[in-house]
Amino acid sequence: MNNRRLRLAGTVVLLGACLLPLGCGHGEPQAKGKESAGSRVVAVTVAPIEHRTVERTVDVVGSLRGWEQLSFGTKRTGRVVKILHDMGDHVKPGEPLLCLDPVDAQLAVKQAEAKYFAELVRLGITAEQADNFVKTYGVGEALLQAKVTEDVIERAPSVVQMRVSKGRAQQNLARQRALAARGASTQQELDDMENTFREAVATYENARYMARNLIANAITGRVALDQAKQTLNESTICAPVPALLPPGAHHKDAVVYGITKRLVSEGQMIKEGETVVELVIEDPVRLWANVPERFSDQVQIGQKVRVSVPSHSDMTFEGKISRINPSVETASRTFQVEAILPNEKRLLRPGGFAKASIITDRNARAKVVPIDSVGQFAGVTKVFLIRDNKAHAITDLVTGVEGHGWIEVNSKSLPEEGQVVTTGQTLLADGTQVVIRTPEPPSASPSKDGAGAPHREQAKEKSEKP
Repeated sequence: MNNRRLRLAGTVVLLGACLLPLGCGHGEPQAKGKESAGSRVVAVTVAPIEHRTVERTVDVVGSLRGWEQLSFGTKRTGRVVKILHDMGDHVKPGEPLLCLDPVDAQLAVKQAEAKYFAELVRLGITAEQADNFVKTYGVGEALLQAKVTEDVIERAPSVVQMRVSKGRAQQNLARQRALAARGASTQQELDDMENTFREAVATYENARYMARNLIANAITGRVALDQAKQTLNESTICAPVPALLPPGAHHKDAVVYGITKRLVSEGQMIKEGETVVELVIEDPVRLWANVPERFSDQVQIGQKVRVSVPSHSDMTFEGKISRINPSVETASRTFQVEAILPNEKRLLRPGGFAKASIITDRNARAKVVPIDSVGQFAGVTKVFLIRDNKAHAITDLVTGVEGHGWIEVNSKSLPEEGQVVTTGQTLLADGTQVVIRTPEPPSASPSKDGAGAPHREQAKEKSEKP
């Protein structure tokens, strides 16, 4: 113990002798400056500058929309007699939504049928024959010019009657000519017979014309009947059948509409074109987002997008860029992009807010350093680079992608290879001498019952022994 006291006293005297010259004379500021700039040595730990493959993204926010969102209306005026689906229901294309009063439409169908069948009777054909003609030639000029139409005209009762009269007149004329050749009849009788024949020919052609006109009227009646039936069918308002199927849907039966709003009630009188329901296709959904103009050369169609929504913050939804607006909005200097996101489980709701990351490059090379080596002071982000056992401050630092324990850095002053300070930065200035020390391994934490205390006491006693 006495030896230890003597050593401590000697140390105090030595320190006093060393400090005494510093307190005398007028050169004190110069001495401090020299000591801080040149003689001070700071122990630090370092880590190498590394290169990693990182993922480049453009982060945006936007809104979700259904693949199709439409306000669906009626083509007919009528009174609502039955509502089959309401808000929140899901329906297939062509499935009935509501019904209008069909009485007027049913009467119109019966009236059109009566007119149509009357024309067919006058032509002498059945409805089945007429349907076959329409299926073969359609409703138009091709039907009027078809050979089968000529056969129908020739078999029409009025045409048959006039053709018989024409043949009889032709026979009488031939007989009269024979008599006139033998001098058994007068010229007047021959002329009368020729006029009778010409009249029979004209009557026959007129009958043919009238038969053709009957066919045209029958076609008109057929169109009127189809129109009346269509009106009757439209008294039941059904979900539309999309012509453009969403991605992944190979048949219309794979499409499902969700009803977002019902706008009519039973007993209500609605007008032609009035909206009755609002529908949305929820799978897939579209993301509409605005991207700053400076990223226009990076964002491309087909790039993957990761999307998150507040309602499912622990989940990430992936999609692809499907459309890019070619123009930039002058007010915001942004351009719109559209991404398609599968939504089979319907977790994404049209109209909702979403955050998205557009992946522009999956294999970009980046210069990274430990995140502990980057510090900020007075708005300046910097690291200390070790060169010739001195710390050199890199202040033109721009940080980028951040990972687990590392961060991307970009600087013109930072070399591709080197070492940066990870601990001891607060004691450093530009040009400070450093000594690199090995980081101490983490010490074992003491147990709750204090089992580690005797070991610490033993270590203390050993350090105090002379």
